[in-house]
Amino acid sequence: MYSTNEKKINYSINGSFYTRKWNDYIPYIYFEKIYGGHGLLKKAVYFAKQNDVMFHSSMIKENQVESWESAGWKTHKKLYVCDQNLKYLSLDNFDNSDNISQKKLEVSDFSYLLDLDKNIFDTYWRNSNSSFHETLKSCVNNYLFVQKNREKLIGYAILGETRNLSYLQRIGVDKNFQRQGFGKKLLQQVLIFAKRKKFFTMKLNTQETNELALSLYKKHGFIVQQKNLVIMKSE
Repeated sequence: MYSTNEKKINYSINGSFYTRKWNDYIPYIYFEKIYGGHGLLKKAVYFAKQNDVMFHSSMIKENQVESWESAGWKTHKKLYVCDQNLKYLSLDNFDNSDNISQKKLEVSDFSYLLDLDKNIFDTYWRNSNSSFHETLKSCVNNYLFVQKNREKLIGYAILGETRNLSYLQRIGVDKNFQRQGFGKKLLQQVLIFAKRKKFFTMKLNTQETNELALSLYKKHGFIVQQKNLVIMKSE
């Protein structure tokens, strides 16, 4: 019913919400509340138990967790919100990389990015075709950075832009090439681009357990905000 490839809107007397498959690897259902309160959240948990399905929410603010928990949801993943003011970012020690190209993100890019995801992210965090479409729609402009090593595609990043604010929506390097400086070069190329485009700020989210990524972001001027994001589950 809710496990559709594309995001679908659902209505009930308690409110409305979007659903779709989480991705092609894990049988969870993505749940994004549009309108509704405790009654809607409690009904979703009841439905999940009765029908042996698992809802995993879109990211919610940390101060909303208590109301979800009171309806029977559980905290599943926590993410840090990091940002920085690009006005004060210095590019003096940054290196331009000839192995990283930049273009506008297009639907035609999705198929090879989905293949690349398999070598970068654990199954839970891999995108689906639908989630890439949602990424494309989320900002006015989306820029794709593609990284190669000896002509082999090893990493990519997606930077969204809305009103001179930028959002690092996705960044990753093939697991076989991690801890070799490729992630640093990719992030620096994105920051160089954003600085030259005169974007005001850059924001990103990262798992609280991803210490390697968090260290990289901090070294490049990102500040961890006090208010974080949470993914809930209907267990």
